[in-house]
Amino acid sequence: MSFRLINSLIVLSFICCSGCDSLFMSSPAEFKLSKRTKSLHGPAKNAVQRNLLDKFGTPVDMKAWERFPINYGSIKGKVKEPGSSTNAFSVSFNNEQEILPENSILRWLTGSFAAAEEDLFRDIPIESYSAETGEIVLAKKLSEDPKEGDQFIINPGFVLQHGRKLYMTHCLHCHGVSGDGNGPTSEYLNPRPRDYRDGVFKFTSTLSTEKVSHADLQRIVKKGIPGTYMPSFMLLKDDELEAILSYVQWLSSRGELEKKMVAELEADYSTAAVRSRKKEGETSEAISKELQELLSVEFSETVDGLATEVAETWTRANSKESLVVPKISRVPDSPESRQKGRELYLSNKAKCATCHGPKGIGNGPETKLFRKIPGTNKEYDQPGLFDMWDKHVKPRDLTRGIYRGGRRPIDLYSRVYSGIKGTPMPAFAGTLTDEEIWHLTNYVMSVPFEGQSSHATETEKVSQK
Repeated sequence: MSFRLINSLIVLSFICCSGCDSLFMSSPAEFKLSKRTKSLHGPAKNAVQRNLLDKFGTPVDMKAWERFPINYGSIKGKVKEPGSSTNAFSVSFNNEQEILPENSILRWLTGSFAAAEEDLFRDIPIESYSAETGEIVLAKKLSEDPKEGDQFIINPGFVLQHGRKLYMTHCLHCHGVSGDGNGPTSEYLNPRPRDYRDGVFKFTSTLSTEKVSHADLQRIVKKGIPGTYMPSFMLLKDDELEAILSYVQWLSSRGELEKKMVAELEADYSTAAVRSRKKEGETSEAISKELQELLSVEFSETVDGLATEVAETWTRANSKESLVVPKISRVPDSPESRQKGRELYLSNKAKCATCHGPKGIGNGPETKLFRKIPGTNKEYDQPGLFDMWDKHVKPRDLTRGIYRGGRRPIDLYSRVYSGIKGTPMPAFAGTLTDEEIWHLTNYVMSVPFEGQSSHATETEKVSQK
């Protein structure tokens, strides 16, 4: 195990239990490169793969790059002053700590023990910690007193390690080792499991331009997604839930960085692009020299900037400014409000019926059209709507009263206001007013019960006879 400083960011390397892999496969788990990465010219593909390995490691030897706002589980501190013996000293933490988890270990970041070649004093079990005195007592004596200001980290990456083990048990079979949605059982599921690598999650409480929030992910894992194979994990303990969320965000950040790196290279250095350049008269030597110069000089800075972009979007998603917050309270649910909502539903302003159908059963005229595959002149092999993952999607049957993003009025309001990310369901924030969205929400929530009043009246008449 080792520590390295990269661009002033601590990268933690730690080994995870590889025994979990035997539950699903005979060989150790491996991260798979995306199809777009594989389509790159050899040196470009190798550069992307090398950066992913350097920044994230492998499923069984992970690295926690602190550039990303992920709860890795580490506790940082430094020595205030030596104590009565070499294994006792007072400390200060970056964040106040009342207690430390059981079986905690301390790893030195700076000072003579961090620089030591042997691991004898690098990872040391903690015997006790007193928040009152600020003193840590290690389970074994050091060869000398640590120096004032020596920095250490406690339990490096233990949350991510725990999350990985839980993910391998509960999530891998659907979402896959790489988080690409291609686990062993995924081909039998409809809808298909989420591909985390794009950083796009459908059901959020955030604006259409923002990423999923931590609270959204927490709700999805805890409650599941009704009408899909995504189950509720309500029985997980809070710390287990947080560990899984940390690992999912880590997988997603890795996938997003891979995608962004490929986007920087593929226009000039995909296999197809290189082939085209050769046909136009450029030599292999000239192209290779140009690419080598790019990779050796500029690309590391580019990767650093791309990682910052990914990190900022995750941070911003948890800000108040990114949340969907209605400007007015919900319009009271009344026959008048539902009627206005129905009129909007059928109107050319909202055009809900074009996908969901006039009766809300998901059979609108848009489901009968053949569409072209993005970036090509070819049509999909079946009519209807497709999401960003090229999966066929059927508009929600509103008569069933099953809403995948939640059934509270604010959940439906958010779906209309921000749309459903990665799908043809658009955002109506700039098209409809808040009042109109509430009318539409009231109508949609009434659709499963349409006709029940008249049916009840007829039943009552029969019973009276």
